[in-house]
Amino acid sequence: MTQEVPDQPVVVMVDAFSSGALLAHQAAGRYRLIHVRSRREVPATFAASLPAGLFDEDLTYPGDAEDVLRRLAKAGPAAVISASEFGVETADEIAAALGLRGNDPALSAARRDKALMMEALAAAGVRTPRQLQGTDPGKLSAWRREQGLHRIVVKPLDSAGSEDVFTCDTDQEVKDAVEAIVGKTNLMLRENKAVLGQEYLAGDEYIINSVSRDGTHRFTDVWISRKAVVDEQRKIYDYEDLLAPGDPRLEEILPYVCDVLGALGIDNGPAHTELILTSDGPVLLETGARISGLANPPALQRCTGADQVTLTLDCHTADAPELTGRPLRYTRQESARCVNLIAHRSVPLPEQAIREALEKLPAFESVRFRKGDGALTGRTVDLNSSPGAVFLVHRDDAEIERAYRALRAMEHELL
Repeated sequence: MTQEVPDQPVVVMVDAFSSGALLAHQAAGRYRLIHVRSRREVPATFAASLPAGLFDEDLTYPGDAEDVLRRLAKAGPAAVISASEFGVETADEIAAALGLRGNDPALSAARRDKALMMEALAAAGVRTPRQLQGTDPGKLSAWRREQGLHRIVVKPLDSAGSEDVFTCDTDQEVKDAVEAIVGKTNLMLRENKAVLGQEYLAGDEYIINSVSRDGTHRFTDVWISRKAVVDEQRKIYDYEDLLAPGDPRLEEILPYVCDVLGALGIDNGPAHTELILTSDGPVLLETGARISGLANPPALQRCTGADQVTLTLDCHTADAPELTGRPLRYTRQESARCVNLIAHRSVPLPEQAIREALEKLPAFESVRFRKGDGALTGRTVDLNSSPGAVFLVHRDDAEIERAYRALRAMEHELL
């Protein structure tokens, strides 16, 4: 439990798991923190990431909503923040109930359900991919043919981390994808009752991180994503490069993202947006009303002089010392590449050996492991089965490329 400081403002964080722990560490000392859980149960890996010692209280919302709201109202918080994907809907509900800055609960479901998300965009006149949700593989395949689509993507309506995202070219692949998804409990601890089929979008993928306050959107970092293909039909994240703020592609991407955020009612707080820049312009894959799962404040401070985690606090609180005066688009002093580790077989994670190899590279900034030292890895098939992420930062792009190639060679020996 944190030591209370007289007159220290209170901030409520909902589901401060995973990268949400970074937000809690940033806020500790400046604010008195109260934690709220949106679910009675969370996966052990997420629960272990909660920095419980930073919070004065740890409350569970389901089944005790009225009591939790009474206790929070008595504490008089300055802000309610969704600290991870889990907490988006509950944070919206609590902020609205307490009359605090937040996002409209009427659009909460559209900020989580990928089908509703696209419907909200289409209603606002924002371009979206063609899509169909359902549980019948035959209907999905018939729709694919009717639309003249050779390739479609089949994925859960409500999940995260590229879990169970399949690229399908045949009726059998569509059938296999539906059977793999429907009925499974996903990472958000919800049963997949249907799938979403979407047209496959050709083009490069971009990741856009932003913070918003009262409808003004600031972009903290934008990345171009490179992927590799495994099992002939599933794409996995290879690496992301931080774009220069003057990159001409941003002139198309950023106005589109502003339209997306507006259509989804993300007026306050962070957002993590993924889209494809097609030959006809940008088209959304999805947006999360949360900080990036690979947020790395020290690396971004080096590269841009600011970061999404630090600025998120200013999106919600009464004053905004870090946000005030910041440009709407980030600047860049150093280049960066975020590399997702790829495990090629099942082995105990050799954390120390990987660290020692990485520390020999001049561009190495940090590594974040998704598994504990010695934990058994499996073959990487999606983001969640990647053993970790490595950040490379340097002024020389060639040095980053050399480090990347050395890292991939090291993987084949150790993973």
